[in-house]
Amino acid sequence: MQLHCDTCGRVRTFERPPRPAHPAANRPDLACTGCGTAVAVAPVILLMDRRPRVLLRRPSRRAA
Repeated sequence: MQLHCDTCGRVRTFERPPRPAHPAANRPDLACTGCGTAVAVAPVILLMDRRPRVLLRRPSRRAA
């Protein structure tokens, strides 16, 4: 996968690093093949406003 590496300052190849021996050890999602800088790729989270909408209405004008 080709991504821009902030450390190298250019587009580089990123790959998944080998899995460590310990299964609970943290490992980065992707690492730059040039300098080894790790990047964690997280899913997009959408926050929804669940409050009820307030409708603003103009006061009705009654004919006099």
